[in-house]
Amino acid sequence: MPVGEVLDTLESRLLSDDYTQTEKARIGALYVVYMLKIHHSASDNVLAVLESVSQDNESGPVIRVGLARMYGINAEYSKSYYLFEGLLKQASLAPDVRALAIAYLIVTYSENQVFASNARLINTLSELIFSNQLEQLLPLHNYMVADYYHSINSLDIALEYYEKSLNGALSQQDWLLVSDNLYDIGILHRNRGNYDAAISYFKKAEANDKNIDINYSEYLALYGMATTYFNSGQYDLALPLSEAVTSHPLTSAFYDTEIYKWRAKAFLDMKQYEEAEEALDISRKMYDEDRTAEQTTWRAELEQIAAHITAARGDYKTAFAQYEQFHEDYLDAKKYEDLELIESANLVHQIEQEREKASELEKENESISALLTAIESARATQQRYNQWLVVVIVLGIVTLLIILYLLRKSRHTNQLYADAKAKAELQDKLKTDFLSNISHEIRTPLNAIIGFGQVLTEKLDNPKHKRLTNQIVNSSEMLLQLINDLLDFSKIEAGKLELDAEQYNIRHSLKKLADIFHGQAQNKGLKLVFSIDPELPPVLIFDELRFKQILANLISNAIKFSSEGKIEIRLKLLRIDEESCTFEAGVKDTGIGISETQKETLFEPFIQAESSTARKYGGSGLGLHICNQLLSLMDSKLELESETGKGSDFFFTVTMPYATQIKPVKPVTKTSDNTFSGQRLLLVEDNDINVEVILAMLSTTSLQITRAANGREAVQQMVDNTFDIVLMDIQMPEMDGYEATRHIRQEMGISTPVIALTANAMSQDIEACRAAGMNDHISKPVQKDTLLDTIMKYLSDD
Repeated sequence: MPVGEVLDTLESRLLSDDYTQTEKARIGALYVVYMLKIHHSASDNVLAVLESVSQDNESGPVIRVGLARMYGINAEYSKSYYLFEGLLKQASLAPDVRALAIAYLIVTYSENQVFASNARLINTLSELIFSNQLEQLLPLHNYMVADYYHSINSLDIALEYYEKSLNGALSQQDWLLVSDNLYDIGILHRNRGNYDAAISYFKKAEANDKNIDINYSEYLALYGMATTYFNSGQYDLALPLSEAVTSHPLTSAFYDTEIYKWRAKAFLDMKQYEEAEEALDISRKMYDEDRTAEQTTWRAELEQIAAHITAARGDYKTAFAQYEQFHEDYLDAKKYEDLELIESANLVHQIEQEREKASELEKENESISALLTAIESARATQQRYNQWLVVVIVLGIVTLLIILYLLRKSRHTNQLYADAKAKAELQDKLKTDFLSNISHEIRTPLNAIIGFGQVLTEKLDNPKHKRLTNQIVNSSEMLLQLINDLLDFSKIEAGKLELDAEQYNIRHSLKKLADIFHGQAQNKGLKLVFSIDPELPPVLIFDELRFKQILANLISNAIKFSSEGKIEIRLKLLRIDEESCTFEAGVKDTGIGISETQKETLFEPFIQAESSTARKYGGSGLGLHICNQLLSLMDSKLELESETGKGSDFFFTVTMPYATQIKPVKPVTKTSDNTFSGQRLLLVEDNDINVEVILAMLSTTSLQITRAANGREAVQQMVDNTFDIVLMDIQMPEMDGYEATRHIRQEMGISTPVIALTANAMSQDIEACRAAGMNDHISKPVQKDTLLDTIMKYLSDD
């Protein structure tokens, strides 16, 4: 398949004066089809020619598909989306061209981390291909489906569709698509930690180059193998391969930024700090030039690497500032990415439900039509012969048919119900698995941020620095709670979330909120004013966590949408009796305000006042909906008074019992550093940063700590040594925590306490830990006091 030769020939013809515009349009259509397959953009002068021949001719739509994709590759997403949308609005667009446009719009959305729209687009693409019998596009369709499920971490489903696409591409001898599938299957195995399998697929992709003349597969394979060796810590193999990637004739800034980031991390591990900083600077520069104004967690991680390099060189003050920048950028970017994934998962579920409903209605309509046909036939027979005997016979036959039909329909309906129930249970499982995975991925970096923040706070003497680290911990814990709320969203909608009311001092609750938001308000020149009615009883019986969550959301919005003035938080007593009091709680700002039209949809999920609000101010549009759902559990609801340009006042009225007898607060007995007496602890954890967090938390104790990097090493350590307690992670390569614990309990018969220490924090995860034989569960992010108290709980039995 002489792709390079063909592209060179077509490019020279496009740039030649020997061809008319009509001829160049036909040449351009063929050219962009090849460029779509190799995921590359054209040079500026070729792009200019393509733009000049993209209108008013039969080849124009195909050329515009190619141009839209090339703009996306060049990170010009606004131009790309505009061109795609214009194409898809054309009712006369040929089905095969429409399918190409949808397919490559899906790829462009995925590259820009916009996942939510892809669920509907894939559904549209499937219907288009099957209704128009475009079987030749099935391998491409299956590849797009696989790529989508890969992007939302549904890896088993992704692998199934990659293999379907690979088989179809082989049968069509579409060698470029064969390489794409082999490469992406390798990346999937790499991300799972199956490094040997990943290398095997990359070598298969490289071998496929015999069918292509531009070393396309070689480039993909080199990149895949280099990143795999970096992931597995085999730097002696990774570094030479990475140089081959960056010097390859098909290289691009998109891949090079990733390679230089990995080189920086490798040199940092090897303590070659000058080389690490040089590689990091190249990665930063290439990213910022190629992907202007994009805010991603990937870009934020570059600042984390910079902080580690600076700290390794001894400049802790600069490193601290860099880590604060990483923390802020990472949380902002992560919020958008995870909400996209969560919204995408919900859309997939909704589409499946609508498809099932439509199918059932269609079958019912067919049944009704058949019944009406039978009745009309009976009437015609009666009119034609006018004989009672014939009428009786016909009616008898019709009755029998109806009975048989109803029996068959009953069996069919029962089968449909059983199938629908099975599909619903599968969808619920996929959604639960997806949310569990998202929870794990977010909690892992938060564990490092909160853990190191707690340890650093204890070690710092400077009050200013201690206050800054406290803000990091407080803000991270607030984010953790918001993540938990997102994961509980389906519970709230189903009415399964319950309040947990206890005695709390409401003034202390507001003081915690003041500590969290003081810094944010001060940075924007805003003043936080708390106004609490002195007649309001101090100790009330309420769910402090949910009450703080509601006010925190309102305060956060007020700060976000205000640039000057003040934010007033008020608690105003309305009435009081012998057992309870009713008061109004509100947050008033001097921000941009909300129009009457915008108020109508403001409290709906994933809705903001304007479509531009998320881009300008951030936010998901989910917070106010959750606040209203929580308030409904308190027999209340949010109310709003606002005027555009003058600010907003969000408030609600609640009734709470107050404590006539204040429950005494139990003194907190902290586990002291010298409580332990040299007991041996086995820490089973594959993530080096998490290991550092735990070691830092336990550094002041006398515990003797041994580390195992996975479940297999843990089992061997238990064979070779005796331990008093085990801290066990769950998701690890080679052997996970469940399997390791079952082996320790069932095969080895060892009863040493095993504590799950994991980011898997959903209820089914905790039940799975118990079922595997673990004694207790500590969820990440880990609190130092919780960790020490839990260890002491089991070691004190000795």
